[in-house]
Amino acid sequence: MFYITLRKRVVPREQQKVPLDTHLVWMKQMHDEGKILMSGPSSDRSLGIYLIKAGSREEAERIASGDPYTAAGETTFEQIEWEAHQVFGIGPFTEAGLRSGH
Repeated sequence: MFYITLRKRVVPREQQKVPLDTHLVWMKQMHDEGKILMSGPSSDRSLGIYLIKAGSREEAERIASGDPYTAAGETTFEQIEWEAHQVFGIGPFTEAGLRSGH
């Protein structure tokens, strides 16, 4: 299952103690392990957004909680379970295809 994770700052950027590089090292590890498939900030930098692939909501929450910013209490997150059907133009684009699960 896929989970869209929206990470929001709870500590002003200028008061953050966790360096960006610490977050990015963790993010690279999650990408390398196939746990996070896509990541990046919203254009106004108010949210960090990533797509997690996990077997359960609990696993997805453990992954997101491991973000050094979140672990330090500098950010929090919301997760949306996403039933992705089409990716990069591939997938069922008919009702029958969606119903068959292909």
